[in-house]
Amino acid sequence: MTGSSIDTETAAGNRRPCQPTKTTRSVKVQAANGKLIYPCHPARARQLKRQKRAVRVCRHPFTIRLQAEHQTEAIHHLYFEDQTP
Repeated sequence: MTGSSIDTETAAGNRRPCQPTKTTRSVKVQAANGKLIYPCHPARARQLKRQKRAVRVCRHPFTIRLQAEHQTEAIHHLYFEDQTP
């Protein structure tokens, strides 16, 4: 056999150090008056948009604005639903 038996992916020249990357995603949330409040998970933002409680303001970075008539229940849905026992 000719050639090296060393796997090219694990050869010393091809190794790349593992760097921790940010894998969490979040959507910025604005109150009805446009003031930024706490971010939320993308799935929760999709749910609020589907229920017509929020509208998309910006695509990059993805930002939603809560509707004024549903703002109180949307905030409760965003931040307090997961904390119930």
